[in-house]
Amino acid sequence: MELRAYWVIMKRRFWVIFPIILIVAFYAAYQYYHIYKTPGMLKEYQSAITIRVGLQADSRNSDKNYADYLSVSETLADTIVSAPIINSQAFATEVSQQIRSDMDQITQRYGSQADLGNWQDPAAISAAISTSRVHSLVTVSVNWNTPAGAWAIAHAIGEVSAAHLGTYLNDDIRTTPTSVSANPVYPMVSARIIGFPSAPVLVAGPAANKPGLLLALLLVACTIAIALAFFVEYLDDRIRSKEEVEQLLQLPCLGEIPPAPTPGKNTSHSVPAP
Repeated sequence: MELRAYWVIMKRRFWVIFPIILIVAFYAAYQYYHIYKTPGMLKEYQSAITIRVGLQADSRNSDKNYADYLSVSETLADTIVSAPIINSQAFATEVSQQIRSDMDQITQRYGSQADLGNWQDPAAISAAISTSRVHSLVTVSVNWNTPAGAWAIAHAIGEVSAAHLGTYLNDDIRTTPTSVSANPVYPMVSARIIGFPSAPVLVAGPAANKPGLLLALLLVACTIAIALAFFVEYLDDRIRSKEEVEQLLQLPCLGEIPPAPTPGKNTSHSVPAP
């Protein structure tokens, strides 16, 4: 009986519930459509490459001790991860240029019609890169909306790092030479690629949890709409049925006056005489 009464209230206050749910449903549908149509928002591909950072050995170096090479290498790796070097606009521009030079390798691996995504945009490349390190090993991960593009960017990052990463570290490595020389030669920063870029794997995109949040928003909207309908019903003190009278007065209802007929309508049906 109580459930039936609740259902009657919801039907009576449908004008309160329906607009709220409709507006939130339209908003959720629009947001989901926008996410679904944007490549890489729900799912994307990840490829990673590992680089060893250190000091380049040279027989001409005047300093034969090199201080503590291991400590220096770890410091360099930490600088690359914490400072905006790999994610800089200049580095991303070099990566984009390197991808253009690697088109033959990309074609051999993914075919001539490979979809690389927006690889010509350095800002998009910068946003897709993340770094981490273990000691002197720096792992660069690329999250991209196509598998070919993720691999191509990771491969180009390795090549650019091996060729030019030292130029992005502003301070040259300087140690105190053990012997005085007129023209001392100091060790320079170097980067070496450890293996090939990993095969692209499918990972969750940046908006992978958005559909769940939109569904939760819709459920919250339904709850609020129903609660508001019951609140409006609570504020309305009109009596609509004999059941409400009996419940309010705790007395039986002996009679009920039917509603007046609508003017212009004849409710009586007469049978024509034969």
